[in-house]
Amino acid sequence: MPIFITVIVLIIFNACQSDEAIKLGFLYSTSNTERYVKEAGFFKEYVENNGAQVLVEHGEGDEAIQYQKAIAMFDEGIDGLALIAVNANTAAAIVREGKERGVKVIAHNRLVTNCDLDFFVSGDNTAIGKMMVDEIIKAKPSGTAVILGGDKYDRNAVGMGIAINEYLKPHIQSGNIEVLYETYIEDWSIDNAAFELDQVISNTGEVPDIIFAGYDGMAQGCIQVLEKHGVEKPVYITGQDATLEGVRNIVAGKQQMTAYHPSKETAYKSAEVLMMLVNNDSGLKSMHSGFVNNGQKDVPNVRVSSIAITKDNIDKVLIQETASYTRDEVYN
Repeated sequence: MPIFITVIVLIIFNACQSDEAIKLGFLYSTSNTERYVKEAGFFKEYVENNGAQVLVEHGEGDEAIQYQKAIAMFDEGIDGLALIAVNANTAAAIVREGKERGVKVIAHNRLVTNCDLDFFVSGDNTAIGKMMVDEIIKAKPSGTAVILGGDKYDRNAVGMGIAINEYLKPHIQSGNIEVLYETYIEDWSIDNAAFELDQVISNTGEVPDIIFAGYDGMAQGCIQVLEKHGVEKPVYITGQDATLEGVRNIVAGKQQMTAYHPSKETAYKSAEVLMMLVNNDSGLKSMHSGFVNNGQKDVPNVRVSSIAITKDNIDKVLIQETASYTRDEVYN
């Protein structure tokens, strides 16, 4: 065989070997979160479009099951793992096991604490808290408010709660806003959010004008409580994730806004980062926008901006620009 043909064959063979050698995993927390299911699909799409293999699993909302599935992925020979932890604290065991096996591990959306995490791809919780306050004050500049944050063991919930309080503070000091009650909601649960609001209304006899709900599912729980109590006045409610139910509630005038996290952009970014880590790509150093301390180290972090969705821009952002939903899904 001529030398130049041999060289070409070797190059092609080595390239194929390289592609086949890269295998990534995307392990998210639960299929009950609509956004995570979408992002898992987009992550898979990016990885496969770039010639690598991918395994996708979720932890069924159970930290022990998620750990077992992570071990199974490691046993399958993955080179990198993108993880949305069920429990941001105990998931450190997954990271440690991965590092011992030479697997690159990044946190997607939810920071994993006290471990040697390689990277963190996230939204901006401060910006999300600010957009919630901005949109509510624009629509309802004065009144009483209840703040229902997410799970207190989720740093996303804590960061967003701090931001809501920070940007709400001038309106409280001016006397325009009075906070009746504030708490975190375990598991970001619709039922727990509904219980807390029901207790506020039942115990005080007062229906708040504003509800800062940390997630669209929690907002739905609040809407159900308001309907149960026969509330007729408008109550301005926030949300997060732009779930179909949340978007429909906005159209119906039951919810004021939701924070939309571009699923495709976020998932693609995690896939890109993880592939660069596995390939030891030096260009990754210029990608991150800062560091987040997880209790053990300063983890490189890249943030994907969210968008405030109201009745005014649902069509433009969610239907036309991102094709997140069809018109029939939203309006019928």
